[in-house]
Amino acid sequence: MSLEELVDYRLMSMSRKEQRVADMAAAAYVISAEEIRRSGAQSIPEALRQVPGLNVAQISRGSWAVSSRGFNERFSGKLLVQVDGRSVYSPLFSGVLWETQDIVMEDIERIEVIRGPGAALWGTNAMNGVINIVTRSAASSQGGLLSATLGTGDLASTSLRYAGVLEQGGHYKVYGKVGLMGGALERNSGLVSPDGSSQQRVGLKLEPQVESGQLSIKAELYQHRSKEGWVTPSVLGFSDAATPYSRDALLSANDQGGSLQGRYNWKTADGAENVLQASLDHESTMHKGVWGSGASSSTMPLGLVPALMSMGGVKTDFDVDFQQRKLYESHDFIWGLNLRHTRDELILPASPYYLSYGKDQRVSYSAFVHDEITLVPERFKLILGSKFEKDGLTGFNVQPNARVLYTPSQNEAYWGALSRSVRSPRRTESMSTIDISAQDAANLNAITGLNLPANMLTALTQVSPLANASVHAEKAISLEAGWRKQFSNFLSIDSSLFLTDYSNLRGGRMAANPISPLDVQQAIACYDQSRPSACYFTLSGYNTNLDKVRSWGGEVSLEWHPYSWWKLQSAYSHLRIKGTTTGDDLGDYQKIAHENGSPRHQISLNNNFSLAHDLNLDVRLRYQSETAFYTINSLEQVRIAPYTGLDMRLAWQVNRNTELSISGRNLLKDRHTEFMSILPTTRTYDVQRSALVQAVTRF
Repeated sequence: MSLEELVDYRLMSMSRKEQRVADMAAAAYVISAEEIRRSGAQSIPEALRQVPGLNVAQISRGSWAVSSRGFNERFSGKLLVQVDGRSVYSPLFSGVLWETQDIVMEDIERIEVIRGPGAALWGTNAMNGVINIVTRSAASSQGGLLSATLGTGDLASTSLRYAGVLEQGGHYKVYGKVGLMGGALERNSGLVSPDGSSQQRVGLKLEPQVESGQLSIKAELYQHRSKEGWVTPSVLGFSDAATPYSRDALLSANDQGGSLQGRYNWKTADGAENVLQASLDHESTMHKGVWGSGASSSTMPLGLVPALMSMGGVKTDFDVDFQQRKLYESHDFIWGLNLRHTRDELILPASPYYLSYGKDQRVSYSAFVHDEITLVPERFKLILGSKFEKDGLTGFNVQPNARVLYTPSQNEAYWGALSRSVRSPRRTESMSTIDISAQDAANLNAITGLNLPANMLTALTQVSPLANASVHAEKAISLEAGWRKQFSNFLSIDSSLFLTDYSNLRGGRMAANPISPLDVQQAIACYDQSRPSACYFTLSGYNTNLDKVRSWGGEVSLEWHPYSWWKLQSAYSHLRIKGTTTGDDLGDYQKIAHENGSPRHQISLNNNFSLAHDLNLDVRLRYQSETAFYTINSLEQVRIAPYTGLDMRLAWQVNRNTELSISGRNLLKDRHTEFMSILPTTRTYDVQRSALVQAVTRF
């Protein structure tokens, strides 16, 4: 959509009410159904590549890392992601498993994106942004839709949707999607990995006619199966011959779950707008394979042979949310309450990720207030609000914000914001024992005062929770400002700046005396009596919430319509991250990882051409500057070179109901690397040049 349309577009993610983008004191963006269609996106992360300032990186064929303003990682830990207002943020991983959000793309009405904190309304984990995926109502989806896609790399996908009228009044919609894809190309070997995947999803949406309001009921089931190569530190005797002190384990992953969601909107006699929403979510994520680093407190100093086992987690969430909006002269006031009950079980039976007791259940409850005060009609607004939350894991948190909006004309707006937000770390981060690295104990002779020969013992760096440790929330204070202007019907600009100070970030520290002389002597005795290469001792560290980081940067997007048949969108984003030096090896490694894990520069240039004979051509160019990541057992980061990607799509509108298209992805190079997944550390994959054809018909 054009920025002219975007300025007038109404979305709900920022203020829990329908509101024009032009009236928002935030860095807001919306991807319309038309833009999703013309992009040819086959997944949510692919569609999100269009958002200025959002860092979207492909890890493998089916897994992605998505972040706003830094801290990119596989599980998008500092983003709150919702589907139709229901959070899909998993407490198992404190993040989003994008591969399980395999939504029917043609069923998406829009994707609303807020870059920057949204915690004052949405609460914990909306630290760096909010993404709300809004699907079509049953009423607007009448009739049938069939979509079929075939592509290189054994890509195949089929979606079916049908919507009709209920006999008692109202509407219904049923839908389903099946898909599969082959393995990704491994960066180091250049071979195709056996990490292909398959997924299935079915759903039902009912919108019965009710006299006093609007009611919708939605139910979904899904399953996702894949294989993944995880790389872990290892005791020498159990490591791979080609990579001593590390193991590559091929794990089978089975993700499945379901949700039931109800939403009721109504107005009272005094004009108050009310929304009541309840949802029940169940998900299971299990990995199975030969697993283990060899470390075990029960057999130490003799390593434990890796064995076939399952690990992962199961969780069930029940969530109830109520909000009410009322207008009082110059005040637009919204308040709300939320209650969430979570029951989960984390299954981490053996190192390198070990949790002795994984069962837990907790209740979180919260309230929020939001007041939009018109100080000067059609010119100046002050927005105040806060979320008051008792999180079942991290305790009580207050997340306030203050925003101002100045609109000197209908076509121009200036805004500023000051916010406080928090994130709840996952228990696997703060309460489990994690093996960070493994090395030849002979490397530490200068520290131990011994003269150990090479490849005799393994020294394993291990981070564990402190005794009686509790989980603390990560915190952020954010300052933002923005300017948007529509110069004419053909030219618009949107820009924003931000500065954020993070504190209490998760991390680790080495113990004051990390090596126990007794452990070393026992490991030497083990070497004399047992299988030599299976003996080890540990360098002890502990989990912390002590790290501090500052990030700053900005985003600017420009849209120009040179002609009625040509639309050009360009965007640039800049990001800098600087951590506080800790004086500790583990702490400083984490600092460097924060600083180098997100690109400083991102540029995009999108061209949409509406050609003769019902043809549409879309050309998308994107650039990302270099990033760097630590790999297993390495003290030096691996550099990911800058890359430029070119995607093209040509579509033919055969008739009113049918469209055929052909797309090419990453056309400039045969392969390139975009991201390296750390914790969990997986094999590093390259993104390949690819092509796909798609047919969509409505009936």
